[in-house]
Amino acid sequence: MFRSKWLNLIPPTLGSSAGYFAFGFTGMLLGPIVVAAGMFWWQQRRNAAEMGSEEARFQAFMTEAAKAPPVPAAAPGAAAAAARKPGLDEIRQRVAALEGGALADAWDAARKQQAPLDAYAAVEAALLAKRAARGKEQLAARMGAAAQAIKLCLAQGLAPMATAVFMEFIDERNTLQLEAAQWNTLGQVLLARSAYLEAAWTLHAGALLAGDAAMAQKRLVEVAGKAAEAMQPALACKLYETLLAKYPASQYAEFARASLRTEEKKLTKG
Repeated sequence: MFRSKWLNLIPPTLGSSAGYFAFGFTGMLLGPIVVAAGMFWWQQRRNAAEMGSEEARFQAFMTEAAKAPPVPAAAPGAAAAAARKPGLDEIRQRVAALEGGALADAWDAARKQQAPLDAYAAVEAALLAKRAARGKEQLAARMGAAAQAIKLCLAQGLAPMATAVFMEFIDERNTLQLEAAQWNTLGQVLLARSAYLEAAWTLHAGALLAGDAAMAQKRLVEVAGKAAEAMQPALACKLYETLLAKYPASQYAEFARASLRTEEKKLTKG
């Protein structure tokens, strides 16, 4: 920095010396002024030349850019269509429309794919399996697809769709391979939807899978109580009877018997 400042003093000094030798004392005073004016004029011309060069480069760039082919505009609604996911009814209709060879090909393609990471694709694969992979010999493939769909739906915040898939396979629920927490989540959603028998079954299964038999019994009593509160005495009776049949020595047995008598009286009066 200091070197640069010293260098800036050289032209005025030289101008002063040259003026002194040429014109004496007056030349020594006017020399630096003349040199400064000359340096200013030279710098202005240099800046103008650089500016002109920069403008020329910019114009050349714009000319080349104009020659490039235009980027095609996205079709209206294309982004929205790509982001939209099909509902369960739409997936059902799509699968139901397949018959014969088309159904077999779709199921074969679904089986050959790696485990899908998208819950909607997994749900479609499960519904394809229900139609195309029938019979005991294909039970494992069928229920494996159902379990995969339920797990992905729960993991991706689609619990209602997970319960819908469960209901599709309700008759074969004993063969579903889910974790205790997944059974519990399914049960809570079913309970919120007043599906009391299905909720009791899933909550009971989850507690048993977790190795907590006492909690499994409590779940049956809790759901039976919810059914009774909802004025569903027949369902409440069925659940209390299930508890007493499965766990006659349960700590909830006496409570269940008393509650059963109460709900039976409601049925009689009804």
